[in-house]
Amino acid sequence: AGTSGKPVTWQFDLGYSMVQGKPGDVFKDGYTLGFGAVVRTFPKAPLAWRFDMTYDWWDVNKNGIPDLGISVDDGDGSQWALRSGIQYEAHGDKVKFAGGVGVGGYRLHADLTEEVLLPGYICDPYWYWLCYPGLVPGNIIVADNTLTKFGYYATAGIVIPLDHSDFFVEAQYHWVNVENYYQTLPIIFGWRF
Repeated sequence: AGTSGKPVTWQFDLGYSMVQGKPGDVFKDGYTLGFGAVVRTFPKAPLAWRFDMTYDWWDVNKNGIPDLGISVDDGDGSQWALRSGIQYEAHGDKVKFAGGVGVGGYRLHADLTEEVLLPGYICDPYWYWLCYPGLVPGNIIVADNTLTKFGYYATAGIVIPLDHSDFFVEAQYHWVNVENYYQTLPIIFGWRF
């Protein structure tokens, strides 16, 4: 039962992502979405290689942005991560513990926007979609930054074997080496097949 003994398993996960450190003042909690693989070079051993690619997204908490003389209505932050590490997973057909550690590359992007009126076209559905020039609401980007940095991660969770796949719940901790560093704490639900 489950994926115990398979040399390669694929996994898909999604969950809730919390930002800690200084960026936690600016970003609200968001979501995470991931895809990866677990490779067991020795299928009967409890250690395996784990590879993940994930995307995290957070909305801006505009009350947490310092007053720098600009007006900010909205914004968001996102993170792409490509990680690899070692995973421990007990064998068996019952609920079991899994945990791991590893390193990765993290590409971080954040922007702040302000809603303004911009020249554009208005197409009125009540007048047969007749379009005419006018002012329409739109966003301008007032701040934008992208970084690629190195980081570490640790995971701990439980694996529930199913017929030919596994369901897992996992807490993750990510530490990314930005100026004052920041951490993310995703809680994910996943399926391994």
